Amino acid sequence: MDTVAEMFHAPAAFINQANTKGIEVLIASELPTTRYSPGHIATIDQNVYSHYVVQKNQLLYVPDASQDPRWHDNPEFQDDHYISYLGMPIIWPDGDTFGTLCVLSDVVTQYPATYLKVLNVIRDVINADLAHMYRENQLLNQSYLDPLTKIYNRRGFEELFEKNQQLALRLGRKMVLISFDLDGFKPINDNYGHITGDKILAFFATSLKSSCRGSDLVARWGGDEFLVLAHSETEQLENSVLLRLDEHLAHQNQLPKFDYSVGMLQLDPATHYELDSLLPSVDARMYHHKRTKQTKQRQ
Repeated sequence: MDTVAEMFHAPAAFINQANTKGIEVLIASELPTTRYSPGHIATIDQNVYSHYVVQKNQLLYVPDASQDPRWHDNPEFQDDHYISYLGMPIIWPDGDTFGTLCVLSDVVTQYPATYLKVLNVIRDVINADLAHMYRENQLLNQSYLDPLTKIYNRRGFEELFEKNQQLALRLGRKMVLISFDLDGFKPINDNYGHITGDKILAFFATSLKSSCRGSDLVARWGGDEFLVLAHSETEQLENSVLLRLDEHLAHQNQLPKFDYSVGMLQLDPATHYELDSLLPSVDARMYHHKRTKQTKQRQ
Protein backbone atom coordinates (compact mmCIF):
# COMPACT_ATOMS: atom_id res chain seq x y z
CA MET A 1 0.00 0.00 0.00
CA ASP A 2 2.98 2.32 0.43
CA THR A 3 3.52 2.24 -3.34
CA VAL A 4 -0.13 3.11 -4.03
CA ALA A 5 0.00 6.01 -1.56
CA GLU A 6 3.24 7.30 -3.07
CA MET A 7 1.84 7.07 -6.61
CA PHE A 8 -1.04 9.32 -5.58
CA HIS A 9 1.15 11.56 -3.37
CA ALA A 10 -1.29 10.64 -0.60
CA PRO A 11 -0.67 10.10 3.12
CA ALA A 12 -2.66 6.85 3.28
CA ALA A 13 -3.92 3.93 1.19
CA PHE A 14 -5.93 0.91 2.33
CA ILE A 15 -7.56 -2.36 1.41
CA ASN A 16 -10.65 -2.70 3.58
CA GLN A 17 -13.11 -5.53 4.12
CA ALA A 18 -16.82 -5.07 4.76
CA ASN A 19 -18.13 -7.43 7.42
CA THR A 20 -20.75 -7.56 10.17
CA LYS A 21 -18.59 -5.29 12.35
CA GLY A 22 -18.39 -2.54 9.73
CA ILE A 23 -15.40 -1.58 7.57
CA GLU A 24 -12.21 -3.32 8.72
CA VAL A 25 -8.73 -2.35 7.55
CA LEU A 26 -7.00 -5.42 6.12
CA ILE A 27 -3.90 -3.83 4.60
CA ALA A 28 -2.62 -0.31 5.25
CA SER A 29 0.22 1.85 4.02
CA GLU A 30 2.91 2.20 6.66
CA LEU A 31 3.68 5.87 6.22
CA PRO A 32 3.92 8.19 9.23
CA THR A 33 0.79 9.95 7.93
CA THR A 34 -1.29 6.75 7.83
CA ARG A 35 -3.60 7.00 10.81
CA TYR A 36 -5.24 3.55 10.71
CA SER A 37 -3.54 0.17 10.97
CA PRO A 38 -4.77 -3.34 10.08
CA GLY A 39 -7.58 -4.39 12.37
CA HIS A 40 -9.01 -0.87 12.74
CA ILE A 41 -12.81 -0.94 12.34
CA ALA A 42 -15.22 1.82 11.37
CA THR A 43 -18.51 0.60 12.79
CA ILE A 44 -21.68 0.46 10.74
CA ASP A 45 -23.10 3.59 12.40
CA GLN A 46 -20.07 5.73 11.48
CA ASN A 47 -20.38 7.83 8.35
CA VAL A 48 -17.09 6.94 6.65
CA TYR A 49 -16.28 7.14 2.95
CA SER A 50 -15.91 3.40 2.37
CA HIS A 51 -19.42 2.69 3.68
CA TYR A 52 -20.77 4.58 0.68
CA VAL A 53 -18.61 2.56 -1.75
CA VAL A 54 -19.79 -0.72 -0.23
CA GLN A 55 -23.46 0.26 -0.05
CA LYS A 56 -23.59 1.65 -3.59
CA ASN A 57 -21.06 -0.82 -5.00
CA GLN A 58 -19.51 1.96 -7.03
CA LEU A 59 -16.54 4.32 -7.20
CA LEU A 60 -16.50 7.34 -4.92
CA TYR A 61 -14.26 10.35 -5.48
CA VAL A 62 -14.44 13.22 -3.01
CA PRO A 63 -11.96 15.95 -4.01
CA ASP A 64 -12.83 18.20 -1.06
CA ALA A 65 -15.01 16.92 1.78
CA SER A 66 -15.26 20.39 3.29
CA GLN A 67 -17.43 21.38 0.31
CA ASP A 68 -19.71 18.33 0.62
CA PRO A 69 -22.17 18.33 3.58
CA ARG A 70 -22.47 14.53 3.40
CA TRP A 71 -19.08 14.15 5.09
CA HIS A 72 -19.16 16.83 7.77
CA ASP A 73 -19.83 14.18 10.46
CA ASN A 74 -17.31 11.74 9.00
CA PRO A 75 -14.64 11.02 11.67
CA GLU A 76 -12.07 10.50 8.91
CA PHE A 77 -12.67 14.10 7.87
CA GLN A 78 -13.43 15.64 11.27
CA ASP A 79 -10.85 13.90 13.45
CA ASP A 80 -8.11 12.76 11.08
CA HIS A 81 -8.40 15.54 8.48
CA TYR A 82 -8.60 13.26 5.45
CA ILE A 83 -10.14 15.85 3.14
CA SER A 84 -10.03 13.86 -0.08
CA TYR A 85 -11.04 10.25 -0.78
CA LEU A 86 -10.83 8.01 -3.81
CA GLY A 87 -12.20 4.51 -3.39
CA MET A 88 -13.30 1.59 -5.54
CA PRO A 89 -15.27 -1.52 -4.58
CA ILE A 90 -13.48 -4.86 -4.45
CA ILE A 91 -15.90 -7.51 -5.66
CA TRP A 92 -16.46 -11.19 -4.95
CA PRO A 93 -17.09 -13.27 -8.11
CA ASP A 94 -20.79 -13.57 -7.18
CA GLY A 95 -21.15 -9.78 -7.37
CA ASP A 96 -21.21 -9.05 -3.65
CA THR A 97 -18.88 -6.35 -2.39
CA PHE A 98 -15.83 -7.63 -0.52
CA GLY A 99 -14.60 -4.21 0.52
CA THR A 100 -12.70 -1.24 -0.86
CA LEU A 101 -9.38 -0.16 -2.30
CA CYS A 102 -8.94 3.49 -1.37
CA VAL A 103 -6.59 6.44 -1.15
CA LEU A 104 -7.05 9.28 1.36
CA SER A 105 -5.41 12.67 1.33
CA ASP A 106 -5.17 15.55 3.78
CA VAL A 107 -5.27 18.14 0.98
CA VAL A 108 -7.77 18.92 -1.76
CA THR A 109 -7.07 16.82 -4.85
CA GLN A 110 -7.86 16.89 -8.55
CA TYR A 111 -6.81 13.46 -9.78
CA PRO A 112 -6.61 13.15 -13.58
CA ALA A 113 -8.44 10.31 -15.34
CA THR A 114 -5.18 8.38 -15.70
CA TYR A 115 -4.89 8.09 -11.92
CA LEU A 116 -8.34 6.53 -11.74
CA LYS A 117 -7.35 4.06 -14.46
CA VAL A 118 -4.22 3.06 -12.54
CA LEU A 119 -6.20 2.44 -9.35
CA ASN A 120 -8.74 0.47 -11.37
CA VAL A 121 -5.97 -1.81 -12.72
CA ILE A 122 -4.73 -2.47 -9.18
CA ARG A 123 -8.29 -3.18 -8.07
CA ASP A 124 -8.76 -5.64 -10.97
CA VAL A 125 -5.66 -7.57 -9.88
CA ILE A 126 -7.09 -7.86 -6.37
CA ASN A 127 -10.45 -8.95 -7.79
CA ALA A 128 -8.68 -11.65 -9.81
CA ASP A 129 -6.95 -12.94 -6.67
CA LEU A 130 -10.27 -13.04 -4.84
CA ALA A 131 -11.91 -14.85 -7.75
CA HIS A 132 -9.18 -17.46 -7.70
CA MET A 133 -9.53 -18.03 -3.97
CA TYR A 134 -13.32 -18.09 -4.30
CA ARG A 135 -13.18 -20.81 -6.95
CA GLU A 136 -10.76 -22.79 -4.82
CA ASN A 137 -13.09 -22.51 -1.84
CA GLN A 138 -16.08 -23.57 -3.92
CA LEU A 139 -14.20 -26.69 -4.95
CA LEU A 140 -13.65 -27.68 -1.34
CA ASN A 141 -16.14 -30.40 -0.46
CA GLN A 142 -16.91 -32.13 2.78
CA SER A 143 -13.64 -34.05 2.60
CA TYR A 144 -11.87 -30.75 3.37
CA LEU A 145 -13.95 -30.03 6.46
CA ASP A 146 -13.81 -31.57 9.90
CA PRO A 147 -17.29 -33.07 10.45
CA LEU A 148 -17.31 -32.38 14.20
CA THR A 149 -16.12 -28.77 14.32
CA LYS A 150 -17.18 -27.62 10.80
CA ILE A 151 -13.82 -25.94 10.23
CA TYR A 152 -11.06 -27.06 7.86
CA ASN A 153 -9.36 -30.36 8.50
CA ARG A 154 -5.70 -31.09 7.84
CA ARG A 155 -6.23 -31.64 4.12
CA GLY A 156 -8.20 -28.42 3.67
CA PHE A 157 -5.61 -26.38 5.57
CA GLU A 158 -2.74 -27.82 3.54
CA GLU A 159 -4.61 -27.08 0.30
CA LEU A 160 -5.27 -23.44 1.13
CA PHE A 161 -1.95 -22.72 2.87
CA GLU A 162 -0.17 -22.47 -0.47
CA LYS A 163 -2.88 -20.25 -2.00
CA ASN A 164 -2.75 -17.86 0.94
CA GLN A 165 1.02 -17.76 0.76
CA GLN A 166 0.84 -16.73 -2.89
CA LEU A 167 -1.67 -13.98 -2.05
CA ALA A 168 0.52 -12.71 0.81
CA LEU A 169 3.49 -12.57 -1.54
CA ARG A 170 1.53 -10.57 -4.12
CA LEU A 171 0.27 -8.10 -1.52
CA GLY A 172 3.49 -7.99 0.50
CA ARG A 173 1.52 -8.98 3.55
CA LYS A 174 2.90 -10.80 6.58
CA MET A 175 1.27 -13.91 7.98
CA VAL A 176 1.52 -15.71 11.29
CA LEU A 177 1.08 -19.44 11.89
CA ILE A 178 -0.56 -20.17 15.24
CA SER A 179 -0.70 -23.58 16.92
CA PHE A 180 -3.23 -24.38 19.65
CA ASP A 181 -3.48 -27.40 21.94
CA LEU A 182 -6.14 -27.90 24.63
CA ASP A 183 -4.70 -28.42 28.11
CA GLY A 184 -5.77 -31.52 30.02
CA PHE A 185 -8.18 -32.68 27.35
CA LYS A 186 -7.65 -36.40 28.00
CA PRO A 187 -8.72 -36.16 31.69
CA ILE A 188 -11.83 -34.25 30.56
CA ASN A 189 -12.67 -37.09 28.16
CA ASP A 190 -12.02 -39.68 30.85
CA ASN A 191 -14.02 -37.90 33.56
CA TYR A 192 -16.93 -36.48 31.58
CA GLY A 193 -17.12 -38.78 28.55
CA HIS A 194 -16.47 -38.36 24.84
CA ILE A 195 -19.75 -36.57 24.17
CA THR A 196 -18.69 -33.73 26.47
CA GLY A 197 -15.21 -33.82 24.95
CA ASP A 198 -16.70 -33.44 21.47
CA LYS A 199 -18.78 -30.48 22.66
CA ILE A 200 -15.63 -28.81 23.98
CA LEU A 201 -13.83 -29.35 20.67
CA ALA A 202 -16.78 -27.92 18.72
CA PHE A 203 -17.11 -24.96 21.09
CA PHE A 204 -13.40 -24.17 20.94
CA ALA A 205 -13.44 -24.36 17.12
CA THR A 206 -16.42 -22.00 16.92
CA SER A 207 -14.81 -19.59 19.38
CA LEU A 208 -11.50 -19.68 17.52
CA LYS A 209 -13.11 -19.01 14.16
CA SER A 210 -15.16 -16.14 15.62
CA SER A 211 -11.97 -14.64 17.05
CA CYS A 212 -10.24 -14.60 13.66
CA ARG A 213 -10.91 -12.53 10.57
CA GLY A 214 -12.75 -13.94 7.59
CA SER A 215 -9.52 -14.05 5.59
CA ASP A 216 -7.77 -16.27 8.16
CA LEU A 217 -7.51 -20.06 7.83
CA VAL A 218 -8.74 -22.01 10.86
CA ALA A 219 -8.38 -25.78 11.05
CA ARG A 220 -8.58 -28.73 13.39
CA TRP A 221 -5.22 -30.33 12.79
CA GLY A 222 -6.11 -33.49 14.68
CA GLY A 223 -7.41 -34.54 18.09
CA ASP A 224 -7.36 -31.42 20.28
CA GLU A 225 -4.83 -29.57 18.12
CA PHE A 226 -5.78 -26.56 15.99
CA LEU A 227 -3.93 -24.39 13.48
CA VAL A 228 -4.57 -20.84 12.32
CA LEU A 229 -2.92 -19.03 9.42
CA ALA A 230 -3.64 -15.37 10.05
CA HIS A 231 -2.85 -12.39 7.84
CA SER A 232 -1.11 -10.07 10.24
CA GLU A 233 0.80 -6.80 10.18
CA THR A 234 1.51 -6.26 13.85
CA GLU A 235 1.97 -8.24 17.05
CA GLN A 236 -1.02 -6.37 18.44
CA LEU A 237 -3.27 -8.01 15.85
CA GLU A 238 -1.98 -11.45 16.78
CA ASN A 239 -2.59 -10.75 20.46
CA SER A 240 -6.08 -9.45 19.70
CA VAL A 241 -6.99 -12.91 18.38
CA LEU A 242 -6.10 -14.39 21.76
CA LEU A 243 -7.94 -11.64 23.63
CA ARG A 244 -11.12 -12.26 21.64
CA LEU A 245 -10.71 -16.02 22.08
CA ASP A 246 -10.31 -15.65 25.85
CA GLU A 247 -13.48 -13.55 25.97
CA HIS A 248 -15.44 -16.25 24.13
CA LEU A 249 -14.17 -18.99 26.40
CA ALA A 250 -14.78 -17.00 29.59
CA HIS A 251 -18.48 -16.58 28.82
CA GLN A 252 -19.35 -20.27 28.55
CA ASN A 253 -20.68 -22.00 31.66
CA GLN A 254 -22.29 -25.13 30.20
CA LEU A 255 -19.07 -27.12 29.80
CA PRO A 256 -16.17 -28.08 32.07
CA LYS A 257 -13.55 -25.35 32.29
CA PHE A 258 -10.53 -25.83 30.06
CA ASP A 259 -7.53 -23.86 28.85
CA TYR A 260 -5.21 -23.93 25.87
CA SER A 261 -1.54 -23.54 25.04
CA VAL A 262 -0.42 -21.53 22.02
CA GLY A 263 2.63 -21.00 19.84
CA MET A 264 3.13 -18.35 17.15
CA LEU A 265 5.50 -18.10 14.21
CA GLN A 266 5.83 -15.01 11.99
CA LEU A 267 6.10 -15.68 8.24
CA ASP A 268 7.94 -13.35 5.89
CA PRO A 269 5.85 -12.71 2.73
CA ALA A 270 9.00 -12.71 0.59
CA THR A 271 9.92 -16.26 1.66
CA HIS A 272 8.30 -19.41 0.32
CA TYR A 273 7.63 -21.94 3.08
CA GLU A 274 6.78 -25.61 3.16
CA LEU A 275 4.17 -26.18 5.82
CA ASP A 276 5.86 -29.36 7.07
CA SER A 277 9.05 -27.41 7.77
CA LEU A 278 7.16 -24.85 9.90
CA LEU A 279 5.21 -27.22 12.13
CA PRO A 280 8.12 -28.33 14.37
CA SER A 281 9.01 -24.71 15.17
CA VAL A 282 5.49 -23.52 15.92
CA ASP A 283 4.71 -26.68 17.92
CA ALA A 284 7.91 -26.21 19.94
CA ARG A 285 6.72 -22.72 20.91
CA MET A 286 3.32 -24.08 21.85
CA TYR A 287 4.79 -26.85 24.03
CA HIS A 288 7.14 -24.33 25.66
CA HIS A 289 4.06 -22.31 26.63
CA LYS A 290 2.42 -25.47 27.99
CA ARG A 291 5.47 -26.42 30.08
CA THR A 292 5.76 -22.87 31.42
CA LYS A 293 2.17 -22.96 32.63
CA GLN A 294 2.64 -26.39 34.20
CA THR A 295 5.73 -25.17 36.05
CA LYS A 296 3.85 -22.17 37.43
CA GLN A 297 0.98 -24.39 38.55
CA ARG A 298 3.36 -26.63 40.55
CA GLN A 299 4.97 -23.68 42.32
